[in-house]
Amino acid sequence: MFRNLAINLLPLLLLLTGCSIEASLQDLAGLRGPKLPPGIDITNKQPIAGVVTDPSISDFAKSEILVGPTGKADGVTELQFAIQLMNSDNTVVAGYVPQFTVIKGLGTVPVVCTPSDDFGFSVCSIRSSEPGIKTLQVTNLGGFNAEKDLLFDAVVKEATRIVSSGGEVTVATHPSGWQMTGTVGSQFGSVVVEKNGYKLRLGAGGAAIE
Repeated sequence: MFRNLAINLLPLLLLLTGCSIEASLQDLAGLRGPKLPPGIDITNKQPIAGVVTDPSISDFAKSEILVGPTGKADGVTELQFAIQLMNSDNTVVAGYVPQFTVIKGLGTVPVVCTPSDDFGFSVCSIRSSEPGIKTLQVTNLGGFNAEKDLLFDAVVKEATRIVSSGGEVTVATHPSGWQMTGTVGSQFGSVVVEKNGYKLRLGAGGAAIE
């Protein structure tokens, strides 16, 4: 009976052993890695000497804020960046949630960071309604205060060009909730064309845009 049980369990044991060996080989080959926001390059990062889970024995001396592309200052879109929690002996801290504050720049809304993974990386986010440079500082890494600049680009508003019969050009921006009205010639609404919330009225005596 026990012999039959051992024979039946053998494929399962081989499968588990194979998975463990494959995972170890992936680690050695560098095929497995942290999940980071797009545009963040870690090819030149120092090798990890080990992983610790107790922040009380960590000095965070080699921690770093890593940023990618610029953000969009629309007050809604989140700009993601990463913080790697690394000690002076090249060990990383796993399971710790870093906190940060904005020490320069207006219109920002910080978002809570994720717990750091087995590579010491935590993913954080921030929103801004004002364009420009925002300087971040990590606040809970002991005596180590890492800082980094993030850039938010201004939002380009849509614009409509209205050209009158006399050659005069008017450029009107139309953020959400605004209404733009322009008239060329006399208004006769015999034909109406609607697109993107605007109406183009055409008639024998002129045209109007509403």
